[in-house]
Amino acid sequence: MPSPERRRVLIPVLTTRRAADLLRVGSALLKQRPGKGSLLGVVEVPHGQPISRGVTVARRYRSLLNRMTALGQRYAAGFGVEVRVAHNLAQGIREAVYEVGADVLVLEWPGLTVRPGVGTVIANLVSDPPADLVLVRPDPEGDGEVESILVPVRGGPSARLALQVADAFAEAEGAPISVMHVYRPNLPPERRRRESNHFQELKSELRYPALTVVEVDSNHPGAAILAEAQKHSLTVLGAQAESARSPLLVSTALARTVRNLPGTVVVVKSAGLVARTEANVETAYLPSISEKQLSGRVDRWFAENTFHSREFRELDRLVEIKRRQGLTISLGLPTLNEQSTIGKIVHLCKQYLSDQHQLLDEVVVIDSGSTDGTVEVARSLGVEVHEHASILPEYGSFTGKGEGLWKSLHLLRGDIVVWCDTDISNFHPRFVYGTIGPLLTDSRIGFVKGFYKRPLKFGTELLTAGGGRVTELTARPVINLFYPELSGLLQPLSGEYAGRRELLEQLPFFTGYGVEMGMLIDILESFGLNRIAQVDLGSRIHRNQELFDLSKMAFAIMQVALKRLGDRHRMHLLEEVNRSMKLIHYDNDRFFLELRDIQDQERPAMTQVPEYLARRHELMSAWRNRLLAAAKS
Repeated sequence: MPSPERRRVLIPVLTTRRAADLLRVGSALLKQRPGKGSLLGVVEVPHGQPISRGVTVARRYRSLLNRMTALGQRYAAGFGVEVRVAHNLAQGIREAVYEVGADVLVLEWPGLTVRPGVGTVIANLVSDPPADLVLVRPDPEGDGEVESILVPVRGGPSARLALQVADAFAEAEGAPISVMHVYRPNLPPERRRRESNHFQELKSELRYPALTVVEVDSNHPGAAILAEAQKHSLTVLGAQAESARSPLLVSTALARTVRNLPGTVVVVKSAGLVARTEANVETAYLPSISEKQLSGRVDRWFAENTFHSREFRELDRLVEIKRRQGLTISLGLPTLNEQSTIGKIVHLCKQYLSDQHQLLDEVVVIDSGSTDGTVEVARSLGVEVHEHASILPEYGSFTGKGEGLWKSLHLLRGDIVVWCDTDISNFHPRFVYGTIGPLLTDSRIGFVKGFYKRPLKFGTELLTAGGGRVTELTARPVINLFYPELSGLLQPLSGEYAGRRELLEQLPFFTGYGVEMGMLIDILESFGLNRIAQVDLGSRIHRNQELFDLSKMAFAIMQVALKRLGDRHRMHLLEEVNRSMKLIHYDNDRFFLELRDIQDQERPAMTQVPEYLARRHELMSAWRNRLLAAAKS
C-alpha cells in the first residue's frame, strides 16, 4: 500500500495572541501524517510603494516568528518560518500556499460575520480556499485541555476533513471521539438507509480506537449538536456554507449553534481539488513579462529573501534544527597562498562551529598549489587538506578557484556545502553560520550568497567604501543588462555562499573567475529566483587586488555571462568574440602590451560524473551512520 503524501501545514500568524493554539492544531495534524509545517508572516506594503520597502520589517517579523517557535517547543517540532511581502495580506497568504505547496491552512477563528481587518482577510480565503482550511476558536473559559472530542458528521465535501482533524486531535491528545449524526425524523426508509450507510462509511475512516457513535433524530440539528457538545471539550465541525463561494463558514441555521458551542471549536472547510504547483518549483526564466512586472518580482524577492547574519547567531537553535532535519554540513575552504589569514579562519571554524557547537560536521581545506606556508598552517590545526589537482585526477586539472570548488564538491560529504574565501583578515564565524541559517530555516531556499560592506585598503589607510570594483563596474551592469532577475543581489561575486547538495550537484562549474556568475545564472534558469537568498554578513576586509588582476577577472566574468546568454538563445556568441586580452603593463614611464589567453573551462555537473555518484552513495551512508552512533553515545 503506498504511503500517504507528506502533509504541508501553513499557519498565517495574523495576530500573536493565539499563535500557540494554532501551533497545537498544526502539530496534531503533522503527528497524524508526517510532513512539514511553517508559521507564515505577511508584511503588507501600501499600494504605490515598492515591495522592497518591506525588507527590514520582514527581517523583524522573521525574528519574532522564530522566537514564537522557540517558546512553543512542545508543539513547534517540525515547524519553520516563512515571511512574505505583499500589497495585500490575503494575496500574500495565497502566494505562499502555492509556493510551498501547502495543503492545510490553520487560522484563528474570526467569528461568523465579516469584520474589518483580520476578519476580512479570512473571509477572502474562505470564499475561495487555496488549501483546506482549519479555523480554531480556542476555549474562551478553560485551559484548552482536550478530554473528549465531538465530531458531528453531516456529509458534504468537508465531512472527511472534519473526521481527519478529529482523528489527529484524538491521537495527539489521547482523547476519545464521539462521532455524531443527526437524522431528520420521518425520512423515507430508503433515504434514511442511504444516509446511514454513508455515515457508517465515513465513520470507518477514523483510526483512533476509543470511538463512540451517537445517532439521534431531531428536527433541530443545531440544538441536538449543542446538547451533545456540553459533554465534550472539543468540537470539530465541517463547514456548510449556503453557496460554494459564500464567505459564511456555516449555514445560517447553524450559526447560533457554533457561536454557543462550549470549549474549543474547530471549523474546517475543504478546498476540494485545487491545482497546486510542486513545492519549491518555479518557472525558471520568463522573458515575456513586462519591465514593471519584472521590477516587482525582484523587489519582492529582495524583501523576502534578504536575511541578516544576526538572525542566526543563536547557534544552539541552528544545531537543533539541523539535528531535527537529519542534515550534515561541510565547510570547504579554498586556498592559494593565504598563510597570513588561514590559521585564524580554520581555528575559529573548527573550535567554535565544529567542536563547541557541532554546527559543522566537516572542515576541509582545498588548496590550489600554494607556495607559501598555507598548507602547513592548516594541517597543524588538525583539518584535512587536499590539493585540488589530486581530486578526480582522471579528469585532469585546471588552474582557478572554480576548479577547486568543483573538485571539492566531489570530496565533501555534507547535505549542505558551505564555501568561504580565506583571504579575510577580519574573519568572524558569522561568515559561515550566516550563509547556513537560511538553508536550515527556510525550505524554499537552495542557495545563499553573502554580502557585506567592503572597505578598500590603500596601504595603511582603510576607506569605508570602494571595495568590490569588479562587482560594481562589471558584474552588476552585466546582470542588469542580460539577467535582470538577479539585479537584487548586492554581491553576486562574493566568495561566501552555501547550497543544498541536491542543487549544487546539478550545476556545471566554470573553472576560474567566472564560477560565481555561472552558478547564479544556472540556478536562476534551472531552479528559479526564489531558490536563491542573500545574507548580510556585516563588514569584510580582505586583500585588495591590483587593477591589472581585476581586469582579467572582469574579462572572464563577461565571457561566462555571454556564454550563458548564447546558450539561452541557442547562439554561439563566444565563437564570435575574442577570448584573448591585451593587458597593459606600466613600469614607471614605460609601458607595453601583453597578450593573455583568458577563458574559463566548463566542468560538467557532478551528477554526470560516475565516480561521484558511486562515491556519494557509499561514503555518505557510512558517514551518516557514524554520526548517528556518535550522537547516541
